[in-house]
This record gives sequence, structure tokens and C-alpha cells, in this order.
Amino acid sequence: MSGNDTAGARPKRTGMTVAALAVVGFLVFAGFNLYRFQNRKESRVDVETIRPVRVSPARQMAMTRWLELTGEVRPWRDVLVFPKVPGQRIESVAVQTGDGVKAGQTLVRLDEATVRARLREARSAWAAAQANIERIDANLRVLVQDRERFTALYQEKAVARRQLDHIVAETEAAQAARGGARSQAEQARAVIAQLSLALADHRIEAPMDAVVTGRFFDPGNLSSTDHPLLKLADISRVKVTAFVSEAYLPEVHPGLAATVRIDAHPTLRFDGTVSLVNAALSPATRSADIEVHLDNPDGLLQPGMYARVALELGQQEVVAVERDALLRLPGTGSDYVFIVTDQRAVQVNLETWMHQDRFVAVRGLEAGTPVVVEGQGSLRHGDRVRVVGDDLGRLEGPAE
Repeated sequence: MSGNDTAGARPKRTGMTVAALAVVGFLVFAGFNLYRFQNRKESRVDVETIRPVRVSPARQMAMTRWLELTGEVRPWRDVLVFPKVPGQRIESVAVQTGDGVKAGQTLVRLDEATVRARLREARSAWAAAQANIERIDANLRVLVQDRERFTALYQEKAVARRQLDHIVAETEAAQAARGGARSQAEQARAVIAQLSLALADHRIEAPMDAVVTGRFFDPGNLSSTDHPLLKLADISRVKVTAFVSEAYLPEVHPGLAATVRIDAHPTLRFDGTVSLVNAALSPATRSADIEVHLDNPDGLLQPGMYARVALELGQQEVVAVERDALLRLPGTGSDYVFIVTDQRAVQVNLETWMHQDRFVAVRGLEAGTPVVVEGQGSLRHGDRVRVVGDDLGRLEGPAE
């Protein structure tokens, strides 16, 4: 081999050596990084967070069962006011919707001109009949005296029989005329009474103390016996109606204590009792309507108001947890709690069904089970926990 060939081979061997060393260095560096990553992952797995929580045991307690219903306030009485006289012009309407009225107060006046004219005519006829009666009575008194005098004279043979018969006939005719005049007077009196009633029918009065809840005609319209003029509601007492489903109906009966709340008066509570339970269920809803009767002296309860009715069904032994312990699965409405088992949080799904004060009755737990009531917001099923007292706020950060 020549000198030139030897000199050319050295640079090639040197380059290959450098490349090999570079590859070995890269592999060593990659292996070192992999070793560090695995060790870091293992050390991270070895460190587990222990979360401090406060627990309260589920407890056995007696709770008052309440059946909560929605209802509506209705008036004690609803009255539609109809005119008795059709086809008469409405002269005036004295009330507006929402006005309070008293029994006997005039609400609507119809045109009285025609009936008043007929009433004046009837009174004139009665007055004429009365005057005729008085005239006949005066004449009759004279004839009666003459008959008595002629009877005495006839017995003494002082007058002829013909003269006595004439006086007797005049007396009987006067008595008959008096009877006819009295009949005319009675007829005129009856017409006056009839027209007086008709005149009264032209004034529509309130049948009771009430509130005007509807006004359907204005002055100038013609009355119709087929259409009401006004609607009145007696709200001195009210009926709160609600519907009870078939499942609860056997437990609901008249006399059952009831509490009513109204959204318009959220701070007030109205106490009463169930007064009526309909024995017939609606085929569409399989529920029956009930009524709670309430006194309403201040008028706070108005017809049509939305009512929340709570019926007291008695007490029952239940398992209950504190309200603060409950959590809800997003988008489902299902409730759950965390309990502590072997120092770990266990998620338990529950069914809640009634509440009292700060406790909620649940199904799915036994009495005495430790339930997390503080610190549960950040828990997940299986997390390690440490039960602490009221100093939860001072415990921060993970514990190894």
C-alpha cells in the first residue's frame, strides 16, 4: 500500500469513531432521562393526598311528614249580577272593578222614565178610586139614615110602601157602587205595587258585602237578562283549593291541619284545616280536589293568588343526615353523600324525601354511618381522608 492510501484511511477511521461515540453518548443521555422520569413518576405515585373532613353520623329521628301541594285562592262566594229587566238603557254604573261594595248598595241604574210614568198613572187611578169611595160612602150614610127613618114611618103607616122600597133600592145601589169603587182602588193598588217592584228592578243592588271582580257593560248599553252586568266575590272568607294524588288520598281527611303560604306575602303563614275532600277523582289526573277554608278579615288573600299548601300527616321515624352533607350530581338532580369507610371517602347515592330544620330524611343509609358534612366539596370516591374537628380551616395542603 502506498503512503497516500495510508494517509487517506486515517481521516475515515477518525470520523467513524467520533460518530460512534456520539451515538453512544446520545443513548446514555436518553437512558438517564428515562431513568429520571420513571423514578419521578414512582415517587409521585407514592405520595397520596390525605384530605381533612368533618363528619356527622346519620341519625334516627322522628320527623313530621308534610304533604306539599300547590293550589289557588278562590272566593267564598262568586255572584254574577244579572238585570231582571231586558231591553232597558243602562243609565249609570256606580262601581269599577276592584271596588268594595256593601249589601244593598245600588250598583247599576236602568232607565226608569217609562215605569215612573206608568207608576204616576196608577197612583192617579188609585187616588180617583179613593175619592169615589169617599163620595159613595158619604151618600151611603145619608141613604142608610133615610132607610131607617122611612122604615119607622112605614111601620106607623105614615108613608107608602113604594117610598120605602125606593129608599131601600137606592141604598143597595150605593152599596154595590161602593164595592165596585173598592175593587177599582184595590186594582190600582196592585198596579202600584207591581210597578214599584218593576222600579226597584231598575236599580240593581249588591246582594252581599263583596268586591267587584268584573264589569261587563257601560252606560248607554241595553240590558239583557242573558248577560251579567257585574261579577262580585265575597272574600271575607276564602277557599284554597289544591289537588291530592291518589297515593296520598287515604291520609287526607277533613280536619287535617294545613298551612298555606302565598307568594305575594312570603313572610306570612295562614293556618287552617282541610274542610272538604272530594270523594271523586279526576280520570285525567287521578287526583281529588280539597279545600282549606280560611278567614280573610284583612283581605290579604285575593282570588286567583298562587298558594302553597302543606298538610301535616303525622310523625314518622326516619334516618336523616344534615342538609349540608348533600351533594347533587350535575345534570341529573340525584343526591349523594360521602361516608368514611377505612379512612377513605365512599360516594353513596341517596333518595331524599322530607326535611325538618337542618336535617333531611334519606333512604340508602343506616343510622350511625359517618357522613362527611364539611370538606366534601373537593372529594372524589376513594380519596383518603382524615376526620378532624372544627379546626378544618387550619389544615391546608397535602399530608404524606
